[in-house]
Amino acid sequence: MGIARLLYRTWRASNAGDTRLPELVAIGKDLQASLTLAAASKPGTRRMRQAWELAELATHRLGSILDAYVGVKPLIVSAFSTVDEAAEPSEHETKRLARQRR
Repeated sequence: MGIARLLYRTWRASNAGDTRLPELVAIGKDLQASLTLAAASKPGTRRMRQAWELAELATHRLGSILDAYVGVKPLIVSAFSTVDEAAEPSEHETKRLARQRR
């Protein structure tokens, strides 16, 4: 689901008319539905199997709209653009920044 969201955000930002977007939305909805169904089901039940089948089908569809030519750099940029830059740096990051300033 995270990959589908990342792809949607990246492709929509670069081209809101991208023809893959409606299929990506449908895939995301199917993945969400499979999670909801699985959460409401007990292991080994027919409903749990249905949840797995729905998730597997959606994952296969996601793979079918991707190919070796999907650029990775825009995906990484999109992922990191959602990181909160205002957050306090970790102790390790604080030390690294201090070393850089010397």
